[in-house]
Amino acid sequence: MTIDIKHKIRELIYKRYPISFAKSGDDIQLFKLIKQNTPGVYVDIGCWHPIKASNTYFFYLRGWKGICVDPNPEIKTIFKKYRKHDVFVNAAISDIEKKLNYYSLKKPYNSMNTVNEDFIKYHNLESEIKSVEEIHSFSLKSVLEQNLSKTDRLDFFDIDVEGFDIEVLKSNDWKKYRPKIIMIESRLNLKEDINSGIVTYLNGQGYRFIGKTIIEGDLGNLFLIDENMI
Repeated sequence: MTIDIKHKIRELIYKRYPISFAKSGDDIQLFKLIKQNTPGVYVDIGCWHPIKASNTYFFYLRGWKGICVDPNPEIKTIFKKYRKHDVFVNAAISDIEKKLNYYSLKKPYNSMNTVNEDFIKYHNLESEIKSVEEIHSFSLKSVLEQNLSKTDRLDFFDIDVEGFDIEVLKSNDWKKYRPKIIMIESRLNLKEDINSGIVTYLNGQGYRFIGKTIIEGDLGNLFLIDENMI
């Protein structure tokens, strides 16, 4: 049996049952919060692998439209193979459109690849750097302008950019593009999260912090919901 046939069989099973692909059931929680059975749109920034530890594959299988962004050139081929109906943007997101240094790390740290040098230093990962290359960055607003239609229902943002979160958030047009839910990875403890720059900034955009899932230790995903949609 070929790999493609095996994958098709798995997809049929995954579609039939509410199987989570996220590290802490985040996709199931998102589905409950969205309260929609008809497919909408998700935006996955820092999407990494198309299936492993994915917060959006659950929705892909159920017909949601995906806009997936990751600067890792190694991800592009495998993403297009297993998530061929999604839009894949091989770039970084930043509040200023410019060229950035992209730090690729050795396994098992490659899920922590980043454009944030301070993140590398803070976690003492300098010795784990495999390569550094210059990549293009675009604003979230420009990516959405190119890939969203007026009839699209924007359900959620999933953001995992290893310390570059504020830059990503500031690059959006919050009057025009407002998902119901925003989920962002955080390595802070819960007390620090509540008073963090991320939560403070999103409070200012009309989003309320409602909880956090835990992956390991303090690592987890923050959930914020649009006050206008509660």
